[in-house]
Amino acid sequence: MKIKYLMLIAATFLTQISFAQNENLPVIKANSEMVDIKDDCVLKEKYWRIVPSDPLDVYTTSGKKVTFYTDIDSISFEIDPEVKTYDFVILLNETDSARTQIKYQKQKKGKITPAFDVYTIIATNKPANFDTRAINQSFRFSLTYQVPFGKSGFSLGFGAGVSFNNYYIDAFPKDMLPVSMHRPEPAMEGINSFYFEKISSIPNISYKKNKMTLTYVDIPIELRYSGKKGFRVAAGMKADYLVNSKFKFKGTDYLFGTNKDIKIKKHNLEHLSNFQVGPVVRIGRNKINAYASYSFTPVYDTGADNKLNPVCVGISLTL
Repeated sequence: MKIKYLMLIAATFLTQISFAQNENLPVIKANSEMVDIKDDCVLKEKYWRIVPSDPLDVYTTSGKKVTFYTDIDSISFEIDPEVKTYDFVILLNETDSARTQIKYQKQKKGKITPAFDVYTIIATNKPANFDTRAINQSFRFSLTYQVPFGKSGFSLGFGAGVSFNNYYIDAFPKDMLPVSMHRPEPAMEGINSFYFEKISSIPNISYKKNKMTLTYVDIPIELRYSGKKGFRVAAGMKADYLVNSKFKFKGTDYLFGTNKDIKIKKHNLEHLSNFQVGPVVRIGRNKINAYASYSFTPVYDTGADNKLNPVCVGISLTL
């Protein structure tokens, strides 16, 4: 059995060597899957993973010289932009071959990246009676100019976006109620001068839609990293400016007490902060990334009982 096993290993080894030689490809050996790469003067330690199952593994560079270092071997290429590609084989553990290619690509000075974010809003530090449904689908579109930091994989992104934050709630803000339904004003103007009233507290009322939409334009700035196999991560800050606010109600006529259904739209809602500031994070692969953001600045500018700091969680699609 041992002899058969050794013969099988030898046959496999010879097959791999023959494969490389038939195509006139240089071969380097490795006992570890991880490879260091020196791209001009930048050394990227354990940057590359050998994957024999891939038909072709491509490393893209805009450098003049690239060297692959395995744990026991190395290979270097002087990069000629006219040649563009350099193929070789990495023989892992004397048995598995991984065909590898170094591909020249002219370094881009910068590029504009459009993105579309779909997310839900989780209400934290929310006002009394401000109860949202489980999913508050919201949307954001942005354009980001990305400036690379040499060949490091890092870049700086900044640009502009517009977001539509939707809150589906089971309550009315005070400015959606007729004066006859207002609570008694406190003796002194304070934190209770603005409030939300539960719809269920109003007799004989039902509704199909009760939604608040806040529209912001924003300026993001992000530090981004793009790694091997399309891995991407970005973190930064985003400043938002409120440009529109509206409340939509579709349901029983609570204003005049009739049996008819009514539709109400109210713009320019009261007691809203004009600015939002907070962190934003993306992580994923290629065009699809998980997305999260938070606002340090509360949505409402009233007393301590009426703040609302939104957490946005969803998916970001790079277009």
